[in-house]
Amino acid sequence: MKPLFKSLLSMRNRRKASCLFVLFLFSFLYSCEQIEDIFDEPPKDSQGNATQESATVVYDWYKLIARTQLRANPQPVTLLNIRNFAYIGVGLYEAVRPGIKGAVSLSTKLYLMPAMPKPDSHREYLWGAAANAALASMFKQLLVGLSEANIARIDSMENAYNNRFRLSTSDAVISRSQAYGRAVATAIYNWSTTDDFNLSSQGYELPQGPGAWVPNPPGFANPVGPFLKDSRPFLAYSLTATTPPLPFPYSEDESSQFYEAAKEVYDISKTLTDEQKAIARWWADGGGTGVGVPLPGHILSIITGILESRNAKLGRAAEIYAKTGIAMRDGHFIVFRDKYHYNLLQPVIYIRRHIDPTWLSYLPSPPYPEYPSGKSGYYSPVMQVLIQEFGDIPVTDNAYAWRGDEPRHYASISELNQEVAMSRVYGGIHYKFTMDTTREIGRELGNYIANIDLTPH
Repeated sequence: MKPLFKSLLSMRNRRKASCLFVLFLFSFLYSCEQIEDIFDEPPKDSQGNATQESATVVYDWYKLIARTQLRANPQPVTLLNIRNFAYIGVGLYEAVRPGIKGAVSLSTKLYLMPAMPKPDSHREYLWGAAANAALASMFKQLLVGLSEANIARIDSMENAYNNRFRLSTSDAVISRSQAYGRAVATAIYNWSTTDDFNLSSQGYELPQGPGAWVPNPPGFANPVGPFLKDSRPFLAYSLTATTPPLPFPYSEDESSQFYEAAKEVYDISKTLTDEQKAIARWWADGGGTGVGVPLPGHILSIITGILESRNAKLGRAAEIYAKTGIAMRDGHFIVFRDKYHYNLLQPVIYIRRHIDPTWLSYLPSPPYPEYPSGKSGYYSPVMQVLIQEFGDIPVTDNAYAWRGDEPRHYASISELNQEVAMSRVYGGIHYKFTMDTTREIGRELGNYIANIDLTPH
């Protein structure tokens, strides 16, 4: 028995010595943190679990930023804010995309989008933590006018979620996920700086001629966005997608279809019901601190509400925020390029010249040409993406609960989209034919975006 015992003890010592030698080699090659990572966490496949993770972290981020911008003074610049939230949606998708089984990067689908950072496919990630870090970083990099208090609130939200994640996930996994999310955020921000987005009108000369737009009363502000056509859209599709010509030619003849279209806006304005006024105000948005929801906060509120009502998980929510962001940005790209192509005067100008020289629209007309519509130009494609993804489902819009307004209920997304369009007619901002045409081009863009297959495998 003794020789056998000595033999076993010798074998045990040799194994122990071998283990100590391996540990010595690792300590020479790696830091203590890396050793802890290697031995405490065996390699795992990082794919697939974003489709099971909760999206609550994302919903909370969008709600926090909505509250932050609601209190901002001055309010965010509308077109720039829409553009920035579009990049944020794309970045959110990229931050969780490796956790969606079979999903491909949007860099394979979007126009001139660079390759995105890649995670280690053999290490474990918590995609909620990656989204948390990416959103915190992108909001600070892309949103304009954040105060020190705003930034502190963003940092607090990020830390609160990291502490929650630590209750069930190791520090190593969380740190790795944060690093990946921040790398994606930086790549998205760097890409955004190359899109030639320009809201200035410096050097722009207004075209002249019958029906040409001129700065409109009461503010007579300089035009906004004449050079947006030179910026980079998200889709190559948008470079060639166009708004069809006016359904009938411009005319000042009282028997013409154009005169009738302008007279229709005028007649509606003279008999506006309380409900029609409420609809116009509900969808006006903006207007100053504490007055309206800064765009695109209203439409993001609708998107978030639908996602929460459908209990969408992290991967699904990220894809929807990305696709609707693309719809908002490229909807406005197409619309503003074509606004300055057709350069059509607004109802307030036409009506004061040819029908009633004292008339003003119920809502102030924005400082750019009329055709096609900016509001429907980004609402319609977003609503079509949502219809394609979830069906033409009932919707409740509670974007103005903060000012005491009752929520508005719609039997379908299509019904909501129709009311958005009519709100601009009630407001006296657009001709009805403009809203009909814009909804159609928005539907086509939305269908194209909804059909982008991000999980071809």
